[in-house]
Formats: sequence, structure tokens, C-alpha cells
Amino acid sequence: MITNSVFVFSKNGKILKPTTPARARILQSIGKAKKLKSFPFTLILDKDVDENVESYLELRIDPGSRYTGMSLVDLNKNEVVWAMELEHRGLAIKMELIKRAGVRRSRRTRRLRYRKKRFDRKKPDGWLAPSLRHRLLTTQTWIKRLLKIAPIKSIAIESVKFDLQKMETPDIEGIEYQQGTLRGYTLREALLEHWGRECVYCGNTDVPLQIEHINARSKGGSDRFSNLTLSCEKCNQKKGNKPVEQFLKEQPEILQKIKSHQKKSLSDAAAVNSTRKAIFEMAQQFGLPVISGDGASTKMIRIQSGLLKAHWIDSSCVATLSIVKLRICQPLRVTCTGHGTRQVQRVNAKGFPAIASIKNNPITGKKEVKLVSKNQKYTHATAGDYVICNLLKDRKHIKAGIYRARIKTPTPKGVEVLISTRRISVDRQYVKLIHRSDGYEYSFTTID
Repeated sequence: MITNSVFVFSKNGKILKPTTPARARILQSIGKAKKLKSFPFTLILDKDVDENVESYLELRIDPGSRYTGMSLVDLNKNEVVWAMELEHRGLAIKMELIKRAGVRRSRRTRRLRYRKKRFDRKKPDGWLAPSLRHRLLTTQTWIKRLLKIAPIKSIAIESVKFDLQKMETPDIEGIEYQQGTLRGYTLREALLEHWGRECVYCGNTDVPLQIEHINARSKGGSDRFSNLTLSCEKCNQKKGNKPVEQFLKEQPEILQKIKSHQKKSLSDAAAVNSTRKAIFEMAQQFGLPVISGDGASTKMIRIQSGLLKAHWIDSSCVATLSIVKLRICQPLRVTCTGHGTRQVQRVNAKGFPAIASIKNNPITGKKEVKLVSKNQKYTHATAGDYVICNLLKDRKHIKAGIYRARIKTPTPKGVEVLISTRRISVDRQYVKLIHRSDGYEYSFTTID
């Protein structure tokens, strides 16, 4: 097996068949091709190619809540020639939206009658929450990118619908299927009866009891009945947003009692249910044949092919009836990082101005974020850019040499990069740009 295949363009911009990394190195070494793009790695030849390349690849997608697998499969051999795993940032977006909602709700306490209402808006048909829409848009972005560089003939998407009631209680049937956990009770009454009208942490019964989140809301916990318990104010304040395992590490009996009440979170399954139709309809807009497959068939083909469980491997087994072969062993790992913030003025915890997000360029003195000189020399950096840096001397824990790294922070004289999880300062003259920040972080993963 080889690493990911390399995409190739002719000099006149025609899409050619992807080639192997070994052949790509030979073409570069003899001067017949140059690097066009680093991620995904793409070459451009030094000559025109007149013949048209027939589309022979199928883009197969396995959408998920946290990860989406994508693979390009040769339809003639049913062989994977390129693959990637896309890591979403839906939870991070959700946390930021919660913070924003808290700021907007503060308007209720201000006596400003000209403030417009913000929470009376009617949701249009097909509306998705921002954290869900992010999954749709990032998948759409990568479909567009791959269509521009690979001869893709069709698209296959796994469309899965989860039965949340069956996932929570596998043996449920009859009328119980239609009735929720709180039927006949208010939430507080149900909790009081379930927990014996006492604090779950200290066992006290002679104090007012508060509804407590086992997994804190600030750490992604929900308001489901299985994530709620009762505690006194003292224990509630003492626990805060600590993980329950850490708070009760010296009380294993109580921890086991709480764990038996908790159930597996269904947020990931709910996210997939909400976006599955939208992703399929989005893929149809590109004008290629789009087919869907189910999760059971995907699993069956993966087992028959003798392949391990991974998001990109699952994607290669979508909507096919024949054994899948792997030509690659090192798919691209893409992590959504976002483009930072639109906030012009940063504020501290009290709401006062703290740091200006627009930096002064050290060369011109103007307020700019990026700058490329007339001769295209790389003169200014932005967090997230990928560079090749030359360390002339040994640093603490880092030896001298040439490294490929991602910029963490621009500095007046150069940049700070991450090398082996350590921040290293490098002067601008020893830095060469290889990939501009585009909202994603790139790495590689392997299979055992």
C-alpha cells in the first residue's frame, strides 16, 4: 500500500488521473512538474495535455456528528485511491452560541425601549442550527474542492436514520414506545421519587434540594432526565462543573449508583438525523449522479472486505456490493479550526476593551493582517499558516534543522511555531510559506 495518491493538472489546467507519490517525486526531481497545492497535495505539469481523461472515480461519504469520512474509489477496480477524515467543530460552535445568547439576554435588564427583540424570529423551512449547518457546509466545501481536482463520476452518501427510543431502551414495545419517561409526572416530582428525596452526594434530607446536572452544561451536558439528579446547595456548589468521576473518586459506591442512572448521550445520533436529508439534497446540486446507502450494508461490506473500523474506511464501503480494496494506508486528517473571530475589539471578563485583534504590520506600520511584497516575498504571517522553518541553532528540547510547522502566533520580527508541541520563535528570514491558513488544520493518520 502507498500513502494518499497525488492529484495532477496539465499546464493548460486539465484534470488528469491521480498518480502515486513515488511517481510524483520523480516528476518533481526531473523538473517536469511543480507543486500547485500542499493540502491536498497537487502537482501541475510543465506541458499541455490535449487528451480528455474520462471520469472514473466515485466520491463516497460517510457523514457523522463529529467526524465525516470521505474517499475516492476507482470504479473499475473498486479500489480506494485517496481518503480523508474531516473533524467537525459542532460542539465548539454550540458553546459559543450559548455565550452569545447570554449576552443578548442581558438586554432584558436594560431600560432601553428602542432595543429590538431578538428571540421572536420564526425559523424558515429547512432551517438548521448553526452547529448542524456547520457540518453541512464543511462537507459541501470539501465536495467542491475534490470536484475541482479529481475526475469524479458520481457521489455516494450513507444515509442513516437512528431510532433514538430503541437506542435508549432496546426492548421497548407497545404503548410504552409512545410514552416518555416523565409521563404522569413533572420533572421535579420524577426526580424526587427516583432519588428518594435526598441529596445524592451526601444523603441529607432536611435541606432544600436543587436539580443538578451530572455532566455539567458547560461541558456539553444536556437536560435529559438521565443526566439530572438532586443535590443540596453545598454539594452543588462544591461539585461545580467537575466531572462526576473526579468529584466522587473517593466514593465509588455513590459513583456507581449515579452511573447506573446515566444513559448514553444521543446528541450525535440526533445530529446525524437532522442533517442526513440536507446533506443528500446538497450533493444533488453538483449535477452528478448521487446514490445513497444504508449503515447495515456498509458494515457488511467492511466485514467481508476484512477491513478495520474507521470513518474513512466506512465511507469507502458505502453503496457498493463488491469487496473493497485499499491502495492507501495514510489518509489525510482535516480538523475544522474556523477563521478566528469577527470581533474587532476583544474584551475581558468584565466587558472592557482588552486587546486589539487587528495588528500593526511591522514593515509598513499600517493595520493589516497579511502582507505580500511586490516580489511575492513572504513578509508577514497569520496564525494557522503552514511554513518551512530553518533552525540554525539547537533550542531547548529541539535540535537544529529544517521543520514543517504551523504558525501559532505572529511576532514583530517573525513567528512562533509549534514543533513537537513546543512554541519556538523563528525570525522571518528563516521562514518559507507553503500553505495559507484556510480554516483547517492538516495532519495524517494511519491504519494498524
